[in-house]
Amino acid sequence: MRRVVLVSGLIVALVAAVFLAASPWRPGGPSTATPSVRLAPSPTRVAPSVAAAPEPALAGNVVVTDEPALYASAVASLVFGMDTRSVDAAAYRTSLLAEADPNLTETGLADLQRLVDDRIPADDEWERMRENAQRSVFVVSQTWEPGSWQQVVIAGQAEPGWSMRNVTGVQTTHYSEDGQQRESSRERTITIGMRCPASGAGVDRCWLVLLGATVVP
Repeated sequence: MRRVVLVSGLIVALVAAVFLAASPWRPGGPSTATPSVRLAPSPTRVAPSVAAAPEPALAGNVVVTDEPALYASAVASLVFGMDTRSVDAAAYRTSLLAEADPNLTETGLADLQRLVDDRIPADDEWERMRENAQRSVFVVSQTWEPGSWQQVVIAGQAEPGWSMRNVTGVQTTHYSEDGQQRESSRERTITIGMRCPASGAGVDRCWLVLLGATVVP
């Protein structure tokens, strides 16, 4: 039992550290990352269908909304929905970073930039993908709030507006190989950290804070 408690406490501390580095209300710290833990989504934490949320206005590639589940789903769809035929790597990076929370500290923004860069193929790889007319589509199946994040909130370590959602869906990639059209599909899950409207949050819509390098349990 003691070991379980210690592990649980470590997860809470790691999740909190990600947001503490990004918070404008706390001093910046060293570069952080999400816990290196991958667990299957728990059905007991599945949120209501994202499709049931109100229709948002569109701004560029990501929806403008104050609903965390809907915003996280839109960001995940952008992350896993690359189309190399019409967009280059730099423009794709710009689209993601345009969603950065305007209240991020210098440290928090640097961490987000690093996490975004880790998700984008190198230029030479991007060009090879473009030569193969590679594009991907991501269909969201569920979103849920990580249990360890709930512990952060309960512990009172969450600043106003902080929110986190895991998003699971199927990424289908289409490409050309040896003159033939092919496709492959795989299930993907990503953790999205964001700041959404709340008392004292200082934002009027959801903004991006974190693209999880691993899935927060």
